[in-house]
Amino acid sequence: MYTIVQQSPLPNIAFSPSVQMGHRTLHPQRLKVLILAARGRDSLSQVQNARLANLAEVHYQTVLKPMTPTQFVETALDFDYLAITRRAIHRLGAETLSALPRLKGISVYSTGTEWIDTGFLQARSIHLASLPNYCTNAVAETALGLLFLSAHKLHLRYLKTMHVIPDHVSLRGRELYNGTVGIIGYGRIGRLLAQKIQPLCKRVFVYDSDPEALNFEPSGVSVVGKKTLLSRADWVVCCASQGYEEKPILNENDYALLRPETTLINVARTSLFDHKRLVEMVQNRQLGAYFYDDLLQPEENPDEVEFGKIVPIGHTAWYTDEAMEAGTENWVENLRFLINTSLSVQKTQISVC
Repeated sequence: MYTIVQQSPLPNIAFSPSVQMGHRTLHPQRLKVLILAARGRDSLSQVQNARLANLAEVHYQTVLKPMTPTQFVETALDFDYLAITRRAIHRLGAETLSALPRLKGISVYSTGTEWIDTGFLQARSIHLASLPNYCTNAVAETALGLLFLSAHKLHLRYLKTMHVIPDHVSLRGRELYNGTVGIIGYGRIGRLLAQKIQPLCKRVFVYDSDPEALNFEPSGVSVVGKKTLLSRADWVVCCASQGYEEKPILNENDYALLRPETTLINVARTSLFDHKRLVEMVQNRQLGAYFYDDLLQPEENPDEVEFGKIVPIGHTAWYTDEAMEAGTENWVENLRFLINTSLSVQKTQISVC
């Protein structure tokens, strides 16, 4: 059976590591677990490490940048369970997964699983545990912060005070109170952002391609079509989710609807848009500003005309003390749940024998 385990609290299922059969005690095979994280073993607390060590043979490896598929397979080949973050690999596809014959389950430190071929996992009965809720508030607050940052040019005010940017760079902002915020993607993050921003601006537009998502319409929020949102919103904020195929949410004609004074804020995946095109639109003054949660590419370094208008935040929208604490704990508990499930199967098999 294929399972996507939701965020903890998960049941603490205690399975015996051995089964008594007459005068013999048969021990299930010791499961091997690999944890790939930014600080290796130190990414977990001593208590968390001990909880895992009681269940399986646990190995750790420090990963600061994505591996190639070949490197990932060589690293993970001998393990039954993996606990990984987005740092480990850019995309976990069928070709990579098929090269891991021992793999029984994966616990991912990630809200989305669009970077994993879940169809292949289902076909192979490989369990997947993710964290859909751990950073919802962190990302919504980041989007809210970027709205204020872009509106009042707070980043430029700091840089100018520190004499980092030229004197001619304008610090003149505009007030959210008189503007329209349009939110694309009305899932957990989009709904929470709408609740936070609604009292602070003139109007809030929301759009989602999934009609069921729009059943959660709060007071003061208007559901509109995509074209209306793009053409009338002063700030367009993307909170949409991405699929494994990485389909864009805007077509060729949609970009022309964005106005020169519009600011686009993307706290979701950059693959949802034609990223290069948005950068060029800002440089050509067809778009007011572009804030996005990813790394700055070398060719995107803005000149003095675009200071503060092309702003990457390095994939850190989720990065708060609260999200890290909750995320790490639930990541570990999800992994323990997967291991315990496997131990239960082993126990059943031994009992049948």
